Amino acid sequence: MGVNIPADGGGQLGSTGFIADIVAAVQTGVSDQALNQAKQAAQGLKNAAASGQLRITENGFDALMAAIKTGYDELTNLRYAASIAKQAPQLGIGRYAQTVSAHVQQGGTGLTNSADAVVEQFQEVLDITRAALEQAKKNYEDNEHGNVRVLKS
Repeated sequence: MGVNIPADGGGQLGSTGFIADIVAAVQTGVSDQALNQAKQAAQGLKNAAASGQLRITENGFDALMAAIKTGYDELTNLRYAASIAKQAPQLGIGRYAQTVSAHVQQGGTGLTNSADAVVEQFQEVLDITRAALEQAKKNYEDNEHGNVRVLKS
């Protein structure tokens, strides 16, 4: 794919890499632990890129950005679903029905693990990952330009 980690001896970022960590964290289900694990993996990717330890070719960048775009598209769908969950369901006029309705509505908004909070946390993971990939691409381009200058000398 074209992701290079120089500190790792120039190895390819594969199934044991940062992105696999993010995917694994999200696939375990939506929990505080999974979201925190995904954020940590994304931040690790960003830190590696910021320190110049991660470079990515244009082809690799394009492929991963397509995946990030798909993630943003899914977030749009989740935001819509969360907006529906924020509305109190019409369960009736009785006291119990209204209590249950309010409880269901709380699950959609306002709480740490509410639907809208989870969507915002996913947004943060995608934003961090996108920034890391952009920096990694810049690192690759800077490295390639440096190599061209050396060869021309």
